[in-house]
Amino acid sequence: MTLTMAWIRRVGETEEMIIASDSRLRSLGAWDTAPKIIPLPRGDAAIAFAGETDYAYPMMIQVVNSINFYDGALSRRQPLAKLKGHLIRVINLMLDQHKDVPTELWEAPAAFFLLAGYDWTTNEFKIWKLHFDKSIGRFTFSPASSWRGEGHDEKVLSIIGDEIGAAREVVLENLRGPDGIRSGAFDMEPMRALAFMVDAERFRSIGGHIQMVKVYKALQCVPFTISRNGTRSLLGRPLLDYEKSETIPTLTLDY
Repeated sequence: MTLTMAWIRRVGETEEMIIASDSRLRSLGAWDTAPKIIPLPRGDAAIAFAGETDYAYPMMIQVVNSINFYDGALSRRQPLAKLKGHLIRVINLMLDQHKDVPTELWEAPAAFFLLAGYDWTTNEFKIWKLHFDKSIGRFTFSPASSWRGEGHDEKVLSIIGDEIGAAREVVLENLRGPDGIRSGAFDMEPMRALAFMVDAERFRSIGGHIQMVKVYKALQCVPFTISRNGTRSLLGRPLLDYEKSETIPTLTLDY
């Protein structure tokens, strides 16, 4: 499956959204080049997935198509909160087209999505988890909330995929100092946790190349080349030696 995270990062006066994931698909072996984050063509958000690809990939592609060919969504006239409702309706409409499944073989779709971006109408970064709710037989959403506790209400993080509990524990370890858990918003602690779990052999469903996009308040969603362990990769795929771009920024990870 996957480990995918979205969080609000704040350093000084700078605030941005980060969406990051591993790149492993596991079925007959491990395939470590899977794109799991798609920047949306309207520029203010990205969608990422975890779970079963037979549901997730068709749904993500049609989500992008639904934005490209609907001017209200593409032009951002439909703000992010309303886009979320539009995408849920697209996904559920697709679900209704799934036919000829024997009753005894039907299982609830094990596909999860993160929609994360910047809402220009409220001037806020927002994250929603889109998931299948068995009680209503439909996909629905739940918003990410800040951590509870004094000094931690600026920490906003949402995680989907495998080993979520372990991921949270590793994030906490990266926040912990001599005086306890660091207060204030996240910096790159979730990224450090993701990198640790990608490298840890005991998390066999998580691995490959880290992929990342950032969303800025300027309504730009920017994919980053990740330079790590001597390899450059973009959205989960290692780059060929001659694949270089002056327009795509690079993040070098030394952990």
